[in-house]
Amino acid sequence: MKEKNLFNYLNLHKINVPKNINIAVISLPSLINKSLLIKEAKSENRHANMKFTFSNPEYSGLGDKFEWAKSCIVITYNYSPESSDNHSFKPGDGAIALFASKNHYKPLENFINDLSGLFKYEGVKTQQFIDSPQHYDRIFFNSSGLGWQGKSTMMLSPGIGPWQLIGNLYTEEKFEDTEKKSFSCGTCNLCQISCPTGALDDEYILDSNKCISYWLQSPDIIPHDMRTNIGNKFYGCDECLTSCPPGQTKNFNKIKKNSVDLKKILSMSNKDLVDKYSWFYVPKRNGDFLKRNALIALANNPDETAVDIIYGLLNSDSEIIRFYSIWAIWKLTKFNEIAQHYDIDLEQSEFVKNEYLRLMK
Repeated sequence: MKEKNLFNYLNLHKINVPKNINIAVISLPSLINKSLLIKEAKSENRHANMKFTFSNPEYSGLGDKFEWAKSCIVITYNYSPESSDNHSFKPGDGAIALFASKNHYKPLENFINDLSGLFKYEGVKTQQFIDSPQHYDRIFFNSSGLGWQGKSTMMLSPGIGPWQLIGNLYTEEKFEDTEKKSFSCGTCNLCQISCPTGALDDEYILDSNKCISYWLQSPDIIPHDMRTNIGNKFYGCDECLTSCPPGQTKNFNKIKKNSVDLKKILSMSNKDLVDKYSWFYVPKRNGDFLKRNALIALANNPDETAVDIIYGLLNSDSEIIRFYSIWAIWKLTKFNEIAQHYDIDLEQSEFVKNEYLRLMK
């Protein structure tokens, strides 16, 4: 049976491809397996304590997951028209990385659902993966012709750079492969230079233990040096993305700011906070972890009333909040005044006490 052309197939069925969506096809079986790469990162502890695709690399890294699948459609959503400048914020403000400024996965999900609906109507079996721990989303990206893996480990495309999210749709329909192309970063290493923590010191390798974006989503205690390196970041980090030349397009809006009022974040209830940022990965769906991020960012980018707000949080019911409030007071060089607002002898948590005593030295 002659292979079908996906683009002709979509035109025939009146499926429009939005301008921010790019698609490509790879034939299956592909013989592509990234399981060993994922296991290697895990064995070298470059994944830090991340679960996601590291939980079951034998499956998540396997390209040929289904015997019935004859093609995989790789779909990317380019959110660069929404791009904005995440620098030079006023005191008291925090930054949200562009990928998290709103639920950018939604338009990707909507388009893949449209394709899945068409295939279901045509009696064609499919399986989709979007931001799933069961599937390494970039597994077919290079081979599909959409672009290449940058030295930042991000997937890059001409004119888009790293500003894209990836989904995969397995189908039992046989489609023609899209044209294969060859790209590379060449000698450019701006992403490595721009990383404030050295997480990209080795080309094409990310050490998550040094990644700001990882720590702002982690339930673990954030190391002291990392807290300072976080700067005013509330969620995510865009340094390696904004420095990438292929992503510096005319759509980059230097006026728009993805900022949040950190003191407002700290005043919200946990439920309202998690609801407001429902698309964020928040450990245990516990808003205290977002407030932790806000405390760190506010201590690094304080306004004139920041210290008073943080003094009030020293008596929070949450040991997470008390723990990071103590550090924030120390960062603001107000530790000599902390006894006026907080009595360590009344502290019930050894976890919090140990932080206080460490900073007292």
